[in-house]
Amino acid sequence: SLALFPRFSIRPRRSAQPAARGRGGRQGQRQGRGGVREERGGGGGTESATDTGPKRKRVPPKVLYPSVGALGECSMSRSRPKRAMGVMESFAIATVTRQPHKFGRWLEYYRRLGAVHVFLAVENTPEVIEYCLAHTDFVTVSATDMERNPYDSIIDRQVAHVNKALIACDELGIGWLFHVDDDELLHFVEPWESIVRQVWPSPVDDPSFRLADAKIHTHSFARLTLVSQIPATADCLVIANVEAIPDHEGSDFTTISRFCMDDDLFLCYVNGKSAGRVGAAEACGCHRFTGEEWGVPHESAMVLHFESCPYSRWRDKFMHYASLQRKMSTIPFDFYVDSINICRKYPGDEHRLRAFWKRRKRFHYASHPDAVKIVLHPGLLPPEETGRPITRRAGCVPASPRTLQHWGHMRREGLEL
Repeated sequence: SLALFPRFSIRPRRSAQPAARGRGGRQGQRQGRGGVREERGGGGGTESATDTGPKRKRVPPKVLYPSVGALGECSMSRSRPKRAMGVMESFAIATVTRQPHKFGRWLEYYRRLGAVHVFLAVENTPEVIEYCLAHTDFVTVSATDMERNPYDSIIDRQVAHVNKALIACDELGIGWLFHVDDDELLHFVEPWESIVRQVWPSPVDDPSFRLADAKIHTHSFARLTLVSQIPATADCLVIANVEAIPDHEGSDFTTISRFCMDDDLFLCYVNGKSAGRVGAAEACGCHRFTGEEWGVPHESAMVLHFESCPYSRWRDKFMHYASLQRKMSTIPFDFYVDSINICRKYPGDEHRLRAFWKRRKRFHYASHPDAVKIVLHPGLLPPEETGRPITRRAGCVPASPRTLQHWGHMRREGLEL
C-alpha cells in the first residue's frame, strides 16, 4: 500500500499552470531543522473528441512546443508516439553551470553512467566552453549571461535551458531528460533501464505485457510496491535527493561516501530532481516537469547533492552571491542567507570563513548519526589515487551499517571512474 512509501505518494494529474511565486518563487514551503521543504505542482493534459458521423472517434491532441518559458500552454495526451525500446530508455542531462568543480570528471561520470548527451548552458566560464568544444559528440554547449540577484533569476534561466534541451532531445530521438546541477550526481542503485520500464511501455501499448508479470515489483531491503500503484503514463519521474557530508575541507564527489537521508536536516532543497518524458513534458520550475509524477524509491535511485563541497566551492559561490544578490528576503534557506552575510562581513578572512563552514556544514549532521548512510557511488576514486581511504566509519558522524551500492558494483562491473 501507499503507507509503505509515505514520501513517494502518487500525485493526480493536474493542469499545467505556472507555479505560484511566493517567497523566493516557491510554493508550499516547510521550514525544517536544516532547510525548507518545497512542493511544486505537476502538469497534465486534456483529451479531445471529434464527431465523425454517427460514431464518435477519439483523436489525441498534438503535443505543442510553446516558446521557451511559457509553461502550461501545451496540450498533453496519454497517447504517445511509438518508439524503439532503446530510444525509450535513453536519457540526456541538462545543466546550467558556472565555474564547476572538476568538470571533466563530472562530465565523464555521466558519459559512463549511460547518458546519451549533455546539454550545457555555461555562465562566465570560458574554459568550460573550450573544453566542451573538444567533446561535441557528447556535449551541446551554449553561453549565457549572468544577471543581478542571481539566486532569483537562476530558476528562469534553468527553465529556459531545459525547454530548449527537450526540443533538441526530441529531434535526436532521446526518451528522457534529467535536469541536474553541476554539484549533483545521479546514482542508480538498480539499472536505469529497469526503472524506466516500469512506466514505459504501458501495459495497454505493450503487446508482450503479461498479467503474471504485473502482480508485484520488488525493491531491495524487502520493500514492496504493487505495480498498480506505479502510473504507467507518468511523464515526470521524481528522484529524491540526499545531502553529502564532507570529512575535510577538500572533500568533493570523488571522496565523499557519507550522505544524510533525513530531509529535515538538509541545508538546501528537499524536493529532489526529476526526469521528464521527451515529447510529453515541459520544465515546471527547476525540480519538476509537467505531467503525472512517480516518485522513484531511494532503493532504486537517488540524487547525490554535494552542496557546498568542498570548502573552496562554498566560499566562491557565496562570495559571488554576496557581491550580486540584493533581495535577501527571496532566499528560503537559512544556510544560504547566513553564508552570504558572513561573506559580506568578513570578505577574504579565511579563518572566519573556514570556521563558519566547519560549524554550519561539516559538523551540522553530527548529532543525528541515524540519518547517515554510506553510498558507494561510481564517482568515488580509489584510495591509492586520492591518498585517503573511502570513508566508512570516520569523521564526526558514525556511519550506518547499511550501504547503498551502485548496480555495477553489485555485478562487479563498476564504471571504473
